[in-house]
Amino acid sequence: MNVHVHETARLIPHLYTQEQRATVRAEGSGGSVTLYATRDGLVRLRDILAKVVAQLDAARHNPAA
Repeated sequence: MNVHVHETARLIPHLYTQEQRATVRAEGSGGSVTLYATRDGLVRLRDILAKVVAQLDAARHNPAA
């Protein structure tokens, strides 16, 4: 499955606090997908996304590297 998060995509979270989990629904012109994750899974996803953003920022500021 692939998800393209364009600027027009809607990202809709839903919390299940008692179970320490959440869903995030991504809706766009090509359909929708829902990510189901526990808190720990969301932390892992957050951390890797933050790392990727930092790498993209570094590459933008230093394109020769």
